[in-house]
Amino acid sequence: MKVLCSDHVDVDAPADAAFAFATDITRWPLWFTPVVCAQHPESLPLAVNEELLLCLHAGRRRWQERFEVTRLVRNAFISLEGAFSAARRIDFRFEQRGRQTRVACAMGYPVFGGAIARFFDSLFRKRRVQSEVSDSLHRLKALVEERLHVSPLEDDIPGAALPMPAFLSPAEELEVPIAAH
Repeated sequence: MKVLCSDHVDVDAPADAAFAFATDITRWPLWFTPVVCAQHPESLPLAVNEELLLCLHAGRRRWQERFEVTRLVRNAFISLEGAFSAARRIDFRFEQRGRQTRVACAMGYPVFGGAIARFFDSLFRKRRVQSEVSDSLHRLKALVEERLHVSPLEDDIPGAALPMPAFLSPAEELEVPIAAH
């Protein structure tokens, strides 16, 4: 039996920016919760039929797994399938919705062992994987928006605050003259 966990998040960025950030696998350990390390042997942009090596973790357990890029549509969709298990799959979908992009992720994995294994999976593993998908998407949203410095427009939100100025280092603060009142 295959179990599927999915979630989505709306990112305040164009689809091409979100896609470019999400498909840079060297950044996956920053935002993709189950990934400890991600390597692309050729160090090229992703393409169909290329293999990726991911070091994954679940609690204390770590393992390496090869994934193959089975579907890639620029700025729209990427699908990774376990090289040795078609049931192990990661899909990302990017949909432009006005100023925002909806990023959806679905992770599928196999469960073997009948009804008892399905029961224990629904109690423990599925909840953890669902939480990891949700957390990963929220981290991705924060990193993409921070990278693009997207701030709310004053027209959209009445009373929106202006962006904060950059902070000075302690050495620079000493050089700032104090105005006399």
